[in-house]
Amino acid sequence: MDVLNSSSPDSSAKADSSENGDSEECAAWGAGAGVKRSAAGEPAMAGRHARSLSVDSLMGRLNFASPGGAANGAGGMFSLEFGSGEFSPAEMKKIMADEKLAEMALADPKRVKRVLANRQSAARSKERKMRYIVELEQKVQILQTEATTLAAQINLLQRDSSAVATQNNELRFRLQAMEQQAQLRDALNDALTGEVQRLKIAAVELGIGDSCSSNAMAQQHNLMFQHQQLQATPIPFYQLQHQQQQQQNGTANKHESRE
Repeated sequence: MDVLNSSSPDSSAKADSSENGDSEECAAWGAGAGVKRSAAGEPAMAGRHARSLSVDSLMGRLNFASPGGAANGAGGMFSLEFGSGEFSPAEMKKIMADEKLAEMALADPKRVKRVLANRQSAARSKERKMRYIVELEQKVQILQTEATTLAAQINLLQRDSSAVATQNNELRFRLQAMEQQAQLRDALNDALTGEVQRLKIAAVELGIGDSCSSNAMAQQHNLMFQHQQLQATPIPFYQLQHQQQQQQNGTANKHESRE
């Protein structure tokens, strides 16, 4: 019992000293955690106040996908919303709609910005291309309309040219006919002149009296009158030949009766 009694104060003292040492170590650790020391062991000047990051603020920046999204193939994926405004609401919608962009936004936001910018540029380029195609189609329609109008005008001009060509042919035929009539008239005049001369010579040779000469003059007058009528109005050549034959037959009959 004496031994136990003698050892109890020592053990209690050791326990007290161990508790004091633990408390001092805790205090020193807390002081070391709160105060930065320099290389010489002296406490350094207090820096900026460290901002405390709460769990609520951290969870507010991360929106985990809903259970229904897991059925759509987006299970376990979450999109990042930046409170600093690095992405616009439209960009956030695009990121939320694309799983790859959502994963990329967590690792490299700048790359996501570049991808979105490239997509937007490609969309604008496609829109410009579509507008250009629409404008070209409108121009093509206008040109087709003009081509149709020009084709109709060309058809009208071709018809007019055909009509003019037909009129030219008719006029050419008329001119040829008039030239032939003039040639026939000249030939008839020559024939009548020769007939008059022949009658004069025949009258002189036969020595016919005044009555015969008067008949010859009357016949010559009739021939001249017919010649004037022929000059005024063209007569077909076959009719003139018929008249000449009748006159020649009449003259021959007169000579035969007189003989």
